[in-house]
Amino acid sequence: MIGHWSRERAAEWLRRPSAGDDKYRRGVLGMRTGSAQYPGAALLGVSAAWRTGAGMVRYVPALDDAPSPHGLPSPAASVLAVHPETVFGEPGSRPSDAWVLGSGTDPADRSTAERSALLELLRGGAPLVIDAGALDLVAQARSGDDGPRDGAPAILTPHGGEFERLWRASGLGALPDDWDPRGGADGDAQRGRAETAARLAERLEATVLLKGSVTVCAAPGEAPLLVGPSTPWLATAGTGDVLAGILGALVAAHAAGVREDPASLARIGATAALLHDAAARIAAGDPEAAGSGRPITALDVAGAVPAAVAALA
Repeated sequence: MIGHWSRERAAEWLRRPSAGDDKYRRGVLGMRTGSAQYPGAALLGVSAAWRTGAGMVRYVPALDDAPSPHGLPSPAASVLAVHPETVFGEPGSRPSDAWVLGSGTDPADRSTAERSALLELLRGGAPLVIDAGALDLVAQARSGDDGPRDGAPAILTPHGGEFERLWRASGLGALPDDWDPRGGADGDAQRGRAETAARLAERLEATVLLKGSVTVCAAPGEAPLLVGPSTPWLATAGTGDVLAGILGALVAAHAAGVREDPASLARIGATAALLHDAAARIAAGDPEAAGSGRPITALDVAGAVPAAVAALA
């Protein structure tokens, strides 16, 4: 049975710090995102993670990333300029509690060394948020072609087109006739997308967060959760990178529980999607979903996340 995620249920996953917390107890998030072609993706994701409440954000740039042909700053330089509190480089003695991979990257530009590093994380123990340019590795890492099927608890965040590519790569055949890549609010379309996402989740043994006007969060063996419809003002470049950062911070805060119960990633994913929409509505001046509001950018959404956390928690 398909469930609808609520603000009340989301609030249970928004962990407030206590007097006994330090930066490590609040969650250490590693981010391997952005590229010379898309340095802004790194900044958007890191900004969102900090503003969601991560105790520490560690940014690790892609190996062998070529300099920008347009003279743009590197992703690391972009992050440092705005968030000097960010830690840079590979983990030392204390590993990251969770990782965000792939936002703002292109598999066509990925080096052999970077591919190996990403596959090592996919087969590790830290929970993962896998987005955009890292999605192509999931089917390989979990199919037996490149190693063992087991690996880190993972939540995948494809939009409609990326979902279709994942579906084909997973060997599931033709997509169902009722598949709707756009994710409209129609009830039949919602059910079809939810059932299709659940099938892919079972196949890959990973949670699937299928983005759209109505977001689907499906964990293997559990009923899918729906979030939305979200504000249409979210349909703009970069908002997916913000969602990945929000989600990464929440996963890092609950990493121990995720390792014990990977299916909890669906509830965390639904919370992230609801928080993402709440931040967009605040930024657009339409917090009550009245249908008005104003145009926003992805950075506006990231900037409104603290207010959305306060409103939900």
